[in-house]
Amino acid sequence: MDFELYGDDSRALIKFDPRTKLLVFFVSSLVSLSLRGNLPVLVLCTLECVMLILSGQRALGVRCQVILLFSLFVRSCIESSDQGAEVVVSLCMGIVSLVLFVFPLFVSVLLLVRTTRVSQFLSAFRAMHLPMIIVIPLAVMFRFIPTVQDEWNGVRKAMVFRGISMTPGAVLRRPFQTIEYILVPLLFSSINVMEELAAASLARGMDSERTRTSFEEVKLRPVDYLFIAIFAAAAIWILFVVRKNL
Repeated sequence: MDFELYGDDSRALIKFDPRTKLLVFFVSSLVSLSLRGNLPVLVLCTLECVMLILSGQRALGVRCQVILLFSLFVRSCIESSDQGAEVVVSLCMGIVSLVLFVFPLFVSVLLLVRTTRVSQFLSAFRAMHLPMIIVIPLAVMFRFIPTVQDEWNGVRKAMVFRGISMTPGAVLRRPFQTIEYILVPLLFSSINVMEELAAASLARGMDSERTRTSFEEVKLRPVDYLFIAIFAAAAIWILFVVRKNL
């Protein structure tokens, strides 16, 4: 089943190692609190969009870049406008700033999950020599998310067949009915799914101490080292140069 949550890099011009994408995610998480001004956001997000395009997600990368440029343009217009309507200007500025604050992290998550298969994640974790006590929960978690999505679709269709509306207005008008008819079945179903996935992981020998083989080739290539160096330099520039000049 294709849940369109975890993708692959079969159409990629450059196949990045999952560890490179994990580094991009951690760098984005680290510097997101230190992003001030338009230039650091533009540099960091443009690099992430370039990686998305090179990883085969061309349309998604272009859309993210367009949203970024539009948000930066709107913030520049607000900053250069007069303060005649201070409440409206402050509200718009807050919304745009919030979007730009989470945008680098959002794009890095898209890069991580839309261009990487679950098997590549697990091979990368084993290549990082993580203990199995960490790898097993991660394996269950990565397989749990798309399975819960399927369970959610089943609950939603069952509620529609019973005449229970799923629109945001209906949920706000009857929050307790939402909890009773939607969240409770989903939670009980999720518990069963988690137990089954954990049992399946153990049945496949995930807890074995012996070295496991994999069809996935996980290897850091020169292009990975290049982008690692670029993002490391961008993080140093943002953390130590941009913040110091503010």
